[in-house]
Amino acid sequence: MLALNYEGLTRLDEDLNTVPAAAETWEFNEDGTVLTFHLREGLTYSDGSPLTAERFRYAVERNCDPYVAGEYQSILFEIVGCAELAGALAPNADGTPVADPDAAYEAAKAALGVRAVDDLTLELTLVSPAPYYPTIAGLWVFFPAKQELIEQGGEEWWRDPAMQLGNGPFQMTEYVDEQLISFVANENYWAGRPNLDGLEYIYQGDSAVALEAYRAGDMDMMQVDPVQIPEIEADPDLSTQMVGYPIAATFQINFNLTQEPFTEKKVREAFSYAFDRETYCGIIRNGDCTPTLIWIPEGIPGAIESDLYGFDPDAAVQALAESSYGGPEGLPEIQLFYNADDAANTARAEWVAGQYRDILGVTISLEPTEGTALVELRKDASTFPQMLLVGGWIQDYPDPQNWLSVYWKCDATFALRFGYCNEEFDALVNQADVETDEATRLDLYQQAGEILVNDVPGPFLYNLSNIVLVSPAVSGYVATAFDSEWPGQFASLLTIDIEVEP
Repeated sequence: MLALNYEGLTRLDEDLNTVPAAAETWEFNEDGTVLTFHLREGLTYSDGSPLTAERFRYAVERNCDPYVAGEYQSILFEIVGCAELAGALAPNADGTPVADPDAAYEAAKAALGVRAVDDLTLELTLVSPAPYYPTIAGLWVFFPAKQELIEQGGEEWWRDPAMQLGNGPFQMTEYVDEQLISFVANENYWAGRPNLDGLEYIYQGDSAVALEAYRAGDMDMMQVDPVQIPEIEADPDLSTQMVGYPIAATFQINFNLTQEPFTEKKVREAFSYAFDRETYCGIIRNGDCTPTLIWIPEGIPGAIESDLYGFDPDAAVQALAESSYGGPEGLPEIQLFYNADDAANTARAEWVAGQYRDILGVTISLEPTEGTALVELRKDASTFPQMLLVGGWIQDYPDPQNWLSVYWKCDATFALRFGYCNEEFDALVNQADVETDEATRLDLYQQAGEILVNDVPGPFLYNLSNIVLVSPAVSGYVATAFDSEWPGQFASLLTIDIEVEP
């Protein structure tokens, strides 16, 4: 939603290259620790009000602010002072509260390494070289939401389209919670008006109802539920309108690595060996995914080749026997959590539990959980599920730093939740994150990727495919691996079009 309404300093093109957006040019200083962006002249919001570097400076400050505590704060910790600002209100090492929180907060804000040099120049001072940072500048952490509208709107400001005055190709006009979000074309967008007059996102929890709406012409694109693929393939008309393509998303069974029995690698090996990925993708998910044994998808920089811990029932039984538990009878109770909002997930979870019962002799209790409640459980290390179907990662930007450092480092928000930490892995990615020689950098990430696969933090299962019905009237889009909802959703916003019947 936000990528329609706002735009960062950079963006990705159809080949997933980082290209200019609100910023026309940028450069690093000689040692790579200062990154300067030069904004386009005459930038405005959709209402024609001026957009200056100060708006982007505020975006960074707000993301680092402890009173906001954004879940993605850590991606900006490469900026000098961001981590310190985020932790400015945290208790002292001995557990005592900060003596003067207001003073600590103001001092941390003043030390933040982001500066609007003038209306057209934004300067970031980095803790260390970060060659991937121009790409980060295109993410939502740099979206220039207006400070005065945020303050005017209060805690629920983001629900009100009037408070969401943006600078993207479209402008939000209507927000009906969990039902409808509407946009109109931004007439003041720097690259020109989009071809479309507007967009409507319709949220329909029942996939059968959604399919009937698509058949009736009430929707021009529809995300297909995997259970619908056979029905659509059997339809002479719909089958020609189904578009499928791989996206940069890897999914796994998430283990809580702080809970038995998954604290032990041999048990994790057994659970990985016992998972038949080919059957799961081809039959259980009706072909909407591709099996994988690696984390970074094939074709993304930093990807490796590996055949470790693939489906092998005999190896699964042997690994469990070699564990300290000696076999299934020694294991503690195991609970598998899954999102019960989607009825198809129950059948999938039952199949997974059946696999482990039939191959390993392990009895798994199923824990269907409402989606919002499951999200809350996953956010807290103390409540993260013992076993989760599924966890995973959808790429934010096409760089191995996003796949490895952001997710798997010992101090990463995500790794902290389920307890993964490998100091050798951290040393490699920390070195790679600041390496300016691209070949050396990729080699370091690949070494880290091999460590990750060997650790078996949770069986890597599949790379998702995006399966979408697209009306023949829609044209002008190019699907990319960066899309997660509909083809062309990021790189084709200006060119996508629809033929309207007279």
